[in-house]
Amino acid sequence: MFDPARVARFDGVAIFAALATLICAAPAIAVFALALTRSDGGADFAGGLLRDGAIGTLSLMLAGGLGAIVFGATSAWLVGLCRFPGRSVFEWLLVAPLAAPSYILAYAYASLTWSGGPIPIPIAGFWGAAFVYAIGLYPYVYLAGRAAFVSQSSGALEAARTLGARPAQVFWRVALPLARPAIAAGGALAMMEIAADYGAAHHFGLTTLSTAVFRAWYAHGSPGMALQISAVLLAGAILFLMVERRARGRASFANASRGRETPRYRLSPLSSAAAFLFCAALATFGALLPLAWLLRLALLHANVEDIVQPFVNSMMLSSGGALVTLVLAASIAAAARRTGAFGKASLYAAAMGYAAPGAVLAMGALALFGAAREAGWVGGLGAGLALTALIWSYAARFASAGVQPIDAGLARLSKGLDSSARTLGAGPWRRFLHVDLPIAAPSLAAAALILFVEILKELPATLILRPFDFDTLAVKAYAYASDERLLEAAAPALLIFVAGLLPILVLSRGIGVRRVAT
Repeated sequence: MFDPARVARFDGVAIFAALATLICAAPAIAVFALALTRSDGGADFAGGLLRDGAIGTLSLMLAGGLGAIVFGATSAWLVGLCRFPGRSVFEWLLVAPLAAPSYILAYAYASLTWSGGPIPIPIAGFWGAAFVYAIGLYPYVYLAGRAAFVSQSSGALEAARTLGARPAQVFWRVALPLARPAIAAGGALAMMEIAADYGAAHHFGLTTLSTAVFRAWYAHGSPGMALQISAVLLAGAILFLMVERRARGRASFANASRGRETPRYRLSPLSSAAAFLFCAALATFGALLPLAWLLRLALLHANVEDIVQPFVNSMMLSSGGALVTLVLAASIAAAARRTGAFGKASLYAAAMGYAAPGAVLAMGALALFGAAREAGWVGGLGAGLALTALIWSYAARFASAGVQPIDAGLARLSKGLDSSARTLGAGPWRRFLHVDLPIAAPSLAAAALILFVEILKELPATLILRPFDFDTLAVKAYAYASDERLLEAAAPALLIFVAGLLPILVLSRGIGVRRVAT
């Protein structure tokens, strides 16, 4: 039945949000559409490359993801509900590995463990990559698990202790089952990052779906085969996104009424020492050691003139990409609060882009520009159009990273305030600009910072779409590492690492979890 009230709700802001959603989803849609119609490679070779890539990706997801879950869940329990020396420092320090993308950690450990390096244990091949993924991505599980542990029912935990359960027994039998959905959600995010990564897998010489896209296109000159592999990778990413969303939706049963805050477990001296050493090892191997080593190499071998232009290019791309993505994300988040099912669909479309690897979205954007060129709408893919396609890929990839904090900020906007503004004659755009955005201003600032860092770290999309002779810090580090010039790769890698530390630490300190009594 026709409902005028529902049509009225689909206002100008929602129309702009629909356009923003289409912009974010178009590269992924193009990948699926063109993968079904294009084929310019041998079927046998394509099948073999797809098979090897799928096996490599699934194996890394299993090994690296399992390691991330074990590290993240254990550290979340220790920091969240136990008392030991240094706990308050580890609470935020354990998030630091998120500042460095996996390929930066791979370059750091490769130079640390090369012949004649300070660490005699080689970190290479499959298990080297699995170690880098586990030690670099466990904070996804740690953040989700810590929030779940500290929000659990104090009654359930105290009942277990009253019945004589030791801390380890409480963890396995009570706390861990209650936090399982949140830990599964964090683990799914870590596995999606592993599936999307290109730099670390390429550096360790592994065949994954992400590296297979580059091999099909560059090594074998088969864009059609690359699109088909991209479609498989994108379908897997969407499947994991659905698993993560389902796990997150079920996480609410862990948030039972707490009644009162639960005291932290006072560990024995031996257990306290073990907890300290475990958390210190995670922080050291995940952030402190590679950061210190990159700093040492940069001070000894940095060529400042060689990284000035890549630094300027990175700042320009990150700033422009963050601004465009922020505008799209803000409109999607605002419309999601007003348009019911459409708003939810917009949020899911934005999240689908975040789940997709950068190489896949770059392939989709490039295919759309190719179709536009064949139709005579645009000329060749010159520098201007290449940068436009690159920023488009960034927006499609990271819109969800901007939507989430903005949506959380808009959640503070009461429906009564919006209704009052409408009653006073404020139109949708005026309410959006003068009511929604001022209230969400702190979240907008946080989203802008997150987007800037995410774009600064992005590698595969930049490799595919950047104009000729247009290097960024990520591309420069990759180029040096690919040539086995790890000493020269240290300086650009260090700049990326340091640039990501500030927002990550601010995010960790500002996590809105309820504190337990100390």
